[in-house]
Amino acid sequence: MRISVLCDDTVADDRCLAEHGLSLLVELRNGRRWLLDTGTTDVFLLNADRMGIRLDGLAGIAISHGHADHTGGLAFYPRLGGAPPVFGHPYIWHKQYDVSHGGPVRVLGMPYMARRHADPAFRAVNHIALLDEDLYLFTDIPREPGSYAPVEGKFFNEDGTGPCPIHDDATLVAKTPRGLVALFGCAHAGYVNILKAVRKAFPGDDLRAVVGGLHLSGAGPDVLEEAAAYTDSVKTPDCTFHVGHCTGEAAVETFRRRFGTEAVKAMGAGRIVEF
Repeated sequence: MRISVLCDDTVADDRCLAEHGLSLLVELRNGRRWLLDTGTTDVFLLNADRMGIRLDGLAGIAISHGHADHTGGLAFYPRLGGAPPVFGHPYIWHKQYDVSHGGPVRVLGMPYMARRHADPAFRAVNHIALLDEDLYLFTDIPREPGSYAPVEGKFFNEDGTGPCPIHDDATLVAKTPRGLVALFGCAHAGYVNILKAVRKAFPGDDLRAVVGGLHLSGAGPDVLEEAAAYTDSVKTPDCTFHVGHCTGEAAVETFRRRFGTEAVKAMGAGRIVEF
């Protein structure tokens, strides 16, 4: 199994471009290829070309949630070739706003052209869906009372009313002979909540790798320690972490203290990891 980072907030290869967003190409053992998210613009396409990767003939596109930094690239859907189906929670279409005191109101929802191209190819997923051989999309993650879920400041209305719980959050999970590989978009349902849901679904499989954005950038020390401790309880001895986008430096340092510097790597556009 191979994962190519097509879009991230930083780069691991000087040939590539960075933007605030995330897009991962997942190549399964059966040879089929899937995208998780498409970043904000066409950067994922430009980086794929610079990495020598063709994006025609994809088996499908999984969307982690409807925010523009994960769905904006769907505006360039016709350039992919092959009209791959687009899978995600049915709430990815809901427009949302980021309303912060003293800052501008930001529109977070999927851009119009992305909606226009993705709608005819869309396949709704609730709960857990088998997308391909040993590849699952987890949605509707249960959120334990009092658990950390990064949804603060997100609203359905421009005036800061109607708090948005980001119910469309989804995580891609691949089963490999050596354990589970969890691929996160932003983990808005809460990193620990998501791992607990995966553990419940696959109680006999330990976590082999964590890839993507964990959205722990606003979490306090107690939350970070809880995240590291729970991960430690469900991971394989050789588990590795390839994280970026919204993960946050404090989370990276907490994981490095717990699991070692060699096990925790920055993601970055252009990086390729294999399991």
